[in-house]
Amino acid sequence: MDLNNVVIRPAELADTDAIADIYSALWCSWLRRGGFTEDERLVARFNTVMQAQCSPIALVAEVDGKVIAACYVGVYDNGAPRTNPYWQQTYDDLFNQATVRAQTADDNLEGSLFGDSREKATGNRFGASDSPYADGQLNLIIILPEYQGCGLGRRLIEVAREHMRELGCKRFFLMTDNRSDWEFYEHLGMERVAEDHSQDTGDGFIVYIYGDLA
Repeated sequence: MDLNNVVIRPAELADTDAIADIYSALWCSWLRRGGFTEDERLVARFNTVMQAQCSPIALVAEVDGKVIAACYVGVYDNGAPRTNPYWQQTYDDLFNQATVRAQTADDNLEGSLFGDSREKATGNRFGASDSPYADGQLNLIIILPEYQGCGLGRRLIEVAREHMRELGCKRFFLMTDNRSDWEFYEHLGMERVAEDHSQDTGDGFIVYIYGDLA
């Protein structure tokens, strides 16, 4: 894919479904296979809007008017995360829907609904630390599978860095885990600066925290 044909712009409420579709393609296959269409839609919409609501920098990439990727970045002021008021009402509505659904959900669905929120709480604890990387956090970067591997992820992070610097961030961090594509961030030259074992329930799950210059 020619990256010259890619437009990177601020995410809008009208992009909600397109962004959720990317999230679904990456992480909701078990719901799709089971035919749980409404739950799949709620999980994807809630988690992507949750990340947008805590990301003053919310970007999408599109080709010929089609949204193919999203990149959200949080910013910390003296350890306190900023929010993005543009997404607040939509987040509140989806949070209420997710809370109601969780009351009758099994553990797998409840985990899919609120796992990202718990991970974000881990990020906020790191953001409140004295780490030099706790200026900003790459909250979410998702790309449709057919557009991966062409440099789009690197380009999105480059544009996000520009916005971070405009907001006064000198460094930033991101969280991934030992079951994800953490090698991608090392390929970009990022440094693993911490590990979090608090979510290990005996299955060896480790959260990796990577840091880099904005």
